[in-house]
Amino acid sequence: AFLNEDVIVFVDPKSGNVTRSLGSKHFIMPHGIFVDHHDNIFVTDVALHQVLKFEVNKTEPSLVLGTKFEPGKDSAHFCKPTSVVVTAEDFIFVGDGYCNSRVLKFNKDGKFVGEFGKGSVKTGVPGSMNLVHDLTISHADRMIYVADRENGQIHVMTYKGNFTAVYSVPGNVYAIDYIPDIRAIAAVNISDTNSPAKVVLVNADSGEITGVYPTNDSDFTMPHALTYIHHIGIFLGEIASPFRIWKLSEIHKHTDKRKETPALLNVLASNIPYRSLSLLRC
Repeated sequence: AFLNEDVIVFVDPKSGNVTRSLGSKHFIMPHGIFVDHHDNIFVTDVALHQVLKFEVNKTEPSLVLGTKFEPGKDSAHFCKPTSVVVTAEDFIFVGDGYCNSRVLKFNKDGKFVGEFGKGSVKTGVPGSMNLVHDLTISHADRMIYVADRENGQIHVMTYKGNFTAVYSVPGNVYAIDYIPDIRAIAAVNISDTNSPAKVVLVNADSGEITGVYPTNDSDFTMPHALTYIHHIGIFLGEIASPFRIWKLSEIHKHTDKRKETPALLNVLASNIPYRSLSLLRC
């Protein structure tokens, strides 16, 4: 059944106050969210097998990709799409996802442009992925970074769909975001259920791990989302009760790869299952 409550929630990054919400009766299981340079909001839904676009101050979608309730692996169908990013030229990249382990590209009108990557448990091969769980983008470098959750890897892909590198990260990679300030990819991973989650910094050019930040908090059990806000910090969303957003501050000041730096976590907001996070300029 469609969710009656609003599933897109606007949270002030400094106070944690909810300022706005929307999206009721449009989603069943929303998973990934991205806000483009026009402040349009894109959301994936793994139950609908669709991606929905909401324009600024609109409550009805202006674009829908995929076929409702029909999983598939052609250009008109997704199978549990997890993530989406949009370039400055308005090309849409969709991470697809739980079943297909591929990335699809569309133009701003939703016309299919290309498909990239393939499902594989083989590690160390760029473009061979086992569950595409998140995407992030470097607009300046025109690169897409793909979180390969089950293989514990981050794949580097050009806008044209060429995979140029693959970086290994300990454990399963759940969420990633690009930090242009230090040319790094922040990733949140889980090595096993008995260990605390960690935020890992990966050099975007070399794949070298430059910082590891264990959360050291037994309450932080199921991280699922991550986003970076310039000069404010990294925000982590969890989908285990009590459903909180956590804030990790000043990560750019602690990048000694030789030792782990305990993460300074503070609860920003609670009681909503944060499957994904994104930044809206306001």
